[in-house]
Amino acid sequence: MATEVVVPMLGITVEKGTILEWMKKEGDPVEKGEIIFIVETEKVTTEVESPASGILAKIIVPAGVEVPVLTLVAVITEPGEELPAKYAALSTQVPPVEAEKVSQAEQVPTPMPHQVRPAEVAEAAPGGAIKVVPAARKLAQDKGLDLETVSGTGPGGIIVIRDVEAALKPGPELAAKVSTLAGRLAEKEGILLQGIEGTGIRGRIMRADVEQVIEEATAPSLGKVIPMDSIRRVIARRMSESAFTAPHIYFFTDVWMDPLLNFRRDILPNFEEKFGLRLSINDLLIKAVALNILDFPLLNATFKGQEIYILPEVNMGLAVALPDGLIVPAIARADKIGLAEIIRQRADLVQRARSGKLSMDEIERGTFTISSLSQYDITYFTAILNPPQSGILTVGKTRNELTLVDGAVKEKRVTSFGLSVDHRIIDGTVAADFLQNLKWKLERPALTFLNL
Repeated sequence: MATEVVVPMLGITVEKGTILEWMKKEGDPVEKGEIIFIVETEKVTTEVESPASGILAKIIVPAGVEVPVLTLVAVITEPGEELPAKYAALSTQVPPVEAEKVSQAEQVPTPMPHQVRPAEVAEAAPGGAIKVVPAARKLAQDKGLDLETVSGTGPGGIIVIRDVEAALKPGPELAAKVSTLAGRLAEKEGILLQGIEGTGIRGRIMRADVEQVIEEATAPSLGKVIPMDSIRRVIARRMSESAFTAPHIYFFTDVWMDPLLNFRRDILPNFEEKFGLRLSINDLLIKAVALNILDFPLLNATFKGQEIYILPEVNMGLAVALPDGLIVPAIARADKIGLAEIIRQRADLVQRARSGKLSMDEIERGTFTISSLSQYDITYFTAILNPPQSGILTVGKTRNELTLVDGAVKEKRVTSFGLSVDHRIIDGTVAADFLQNLKWKLERPALTFLNL
């Protein structure tokens, strides 16, 4: 029986991926779990495993093509099985992102001069000096390109899409003054290199120069209209779906942080000497939350149809802010591993999240999320659930407060924690108990982290 191979889901804000390389050719045998292709998005590059053993009978989408997630890209058949006719008829797909760029004038063969179509004698600029198809004019306007500098190669000298795209590419003289990283970033973001003043040696355009242009273009200001990029649109849609699909309820409590901060201070020298790693408060928090979930398994559940599915592993997701969005990699089996392994995983995941090198499993495996703004002057905040999870914990800044202790006024360091939960799965008393139990654990670290 034939098995379909698709581009997997690659995180809550990823809609499309580009197939970088096929590791197998048509007709090659494959084993279930074997890497068969590599896919790249703006956030991550990951290896995709074969969903079944057999023969890679047909590659439908070749390398270099960008397609939406869950797109059928190949078919695996059993040895000796003929490729079903419904797959044999499929041809190489044109990536939707490219199809959107192609104007109707360019979707059919270019006619001879005497066969110019009325639709192609498109628009003329004021005064009738420039003839350009509407799609090409829009692309030039979006990129800030002066059409006076573009030569048309369409019938009768009409400017078509390919002319604008060619004009947007830097010529040999300009390309020689652009660093490799700057060129890649400009191409990815659709930035016109012409007009950028380079700050490198002899005016060379560096990556920082392109980043500055991007920052200025996207910086909010009064009266400005900022178009949403694909990642921001996905974030908006997914968060809206989460907010309106899962009924949220919120809980807050203040945790006395002095015991935890003092515990870290006391064990830090020996911990660093033994493991060569620097323990952070976040690492202790990750472990404490994972242990707390063992007492409240509904916080490690998802809602499927008419059933509540409690997940078998506790994988702690960490919300990592990126320049163009958010990604939530997860520490695997955080309840079972020691603090040293939590530190290693956490540091590695955050570093690779920021460089776009996470695997699909690292993005998808999270069962509960922690979102911290402790580095900002934010006392507390609410968070929308990371679907399909049932809970997310928020962490505000640690602040100093005066409080009565045994009749005397003393100073305490306090942090506000918030808990958002899916009310379809978790009742108020369960959520309150979870937060109270976590507070108890954090205020008694010697007992919580004993033998870890």
